[in-house]
Amino acid sequence: MKPLREWPLEHRRALRGILTDIDDTLTTAGALTPQVLQALNDLRDAGLQVIAVTGRPTYWAMPLLKLCRFDAVIAENGASAFWNDGSGRMQSWFYADETARKQHRLALKALVPVLRERYPQVPVADDAPLRIGDLAFDIGENVPPLAPETVAGILALIREHGFHATASSIHAHAAPMPFCKQAASERLLREVFGISDEAARRDYAFVGDSGNDARMFAHYPHAIGVANVRRHLPRLEAMPAYVTILEYGAGFVEVAQAILTDR
Repeated sequence: MKPLREWPLEHRRALRGILTDIDDTLTTAGALTPQVLQALNDLRDAGLQVIAVTGRPTYWAMPLLKLCRFDAVIAENGASAFWNDGSGRMQSWFYADETARKQHRLALKALVPVLRERYPQVPVADDAPLRIGDLAFDIGENVPPLAPETVAGILALIREHGFHATASSIHAHAAPMPFCKQAASERLLREVFGISDEAARRDYAFVGDSGNDARMFAHYPHAIGVANVRRHLPRLEAMPAYVTILEYGAGFVEVAQAILTDR
C-alpha cells in the first residue's frame, strides 16, 4: 500500500465516481460525522457519482439513499440494490424472488443454534430482521472485537454447513449465494448507469476497510483503505493500492479532500 499522497493528481482529477463501504469507512464508532456528510455533499456537488456498497441490511438502504444523497446503495454485499431513476423514483433489484428468499431465511435460521452452540458469545446482529439475503453475526459491533482466529473459525463453521461466508469489521455473514460487492457493483454500473467495467476501473475509486472489501481492492486500481484497514491485513486476500493517514470517517474525508483538490 502506498500513502494516499502518492496517488497521482491526474488520476484523481479524471475520476467520475466513488464507490464506498459504510461501516468503519464512512462511520466512526457507528456514526456518520458532520464532516463525512459534508464530504459526501462536496463530492456530489463537484459532479461525482457516489455509490455505497455495504454489508448492511437491505432495509437500511432506502433511507440511506435519500439521507446521504447517494446515487445508489448496494446492500448485504450484493443481495440487493437501490437507486433513483430519471424521474426521481426509487428503483431496486433483489438477488432472488420472494419465494426463494423465504426458503433461504428458513435455512439460515436453522444455522443460529448450531453456531451458538460452538460460539455462545457470538450473537445474531441487531440488524438481522432487516435483511433479505444473508444472516449476520456480531463479531465487533456490540461485542468486544473477536480475535482473528475466532472469526476464522466462525467463517469455517458457516461454510461447513453449506453457506457462503465473509466478514466485515463488525459482522460475519452467512449467505445462500456468493454475494460479492465487486460483482454487484459491476452489474449496477453496467445495467443502471451504462458504464462498462473497463470504464469503471479507470474512472471510479473505491474506499473500504476490511475483509468483505478485498474483491473491490483487487478489482479497482484506484482502491483506497482508510488507515484502520491495517488491522485486517492478515486476513485480506488483496490490499488497497493506497492508504490514508487517518482512520474511519476521518480517513474518508481525507480521500474526498484528495479528490477535490485542484479539481
